[in-house]
Amino acid sequence: MMTERFKVLIVEDDPFDADLLLRELKKNEFIFTSEIVQTRESFETALENFLPDIILSDYSLPRFDGITAFNIKQVRAPDTPFIIVSGTIGEERSIELIKSGVTDYALKDNLFSLYPKIDRALKDAEKTKEKKIIDDELKAQYEKLLKIAFMQSHQVRVPIANILGLFNLFEFDDPCDPINGKVLNMLKLVAESLDKTIHEILQNTAEIRRIIKE
Repeated sequence: MMTERFKVLIVEDDPFDADLLLRELKKNEFIFTSEIVQTRESFETALENFLPDIILSDYSLPRFDGITAFNIKQVRAPDTPFIIVSGTIGEERSIELIKSGVTDYALKDNLFSLYPKIDRALKDAEKTKEKKIIDDELKAQYEKLLKIAFMQSHQVRVPIANILGLFNLFEFDDPCDPINGKVLNMLKLVAESLDKTIHEILQNTAEIRRIIKE
């Protein structure tokens, strides 16, 4: 038995069938709030405002149908489980629906199988949500590592280029040339800058180790 309260959106035009669904869920002590819709407009509004955790939809309605509802759901709430509940759907069509991405299906004259399918769908959705959070965190960490690596590469190249340039200015044939004193002073400044950069690299390396351990 699940103790968390879930939001169930039911796409059903027959009040009797909708009541049977609600009775089946309550019989399994499923804790939930529900909203029942019959039209495309009310379905789209419910997706935006009710924010369901799972959708139970009839396959065919007078002014709407489960396939259209599923396609709309895929665009607006792709991670929300969608279960077709129908009295007319055949096995071949059911297999096609599953292949197209519908979470599961249940027959109206066999509703005792509905709750286990809801339970499984909600647990799978939670695992998918957790995986997405982990993937997003890993992506953020990877981007941070790339940024650190780029900054370090750039920070090291600049002082090294300056050192090489100053080296070419040094008058080795005339050590007493006044330019050499200026070059040495500039080399000292560049060396201090490089030392500071290396210190920052060590700090960033410690940050990278911390990220990896997390």
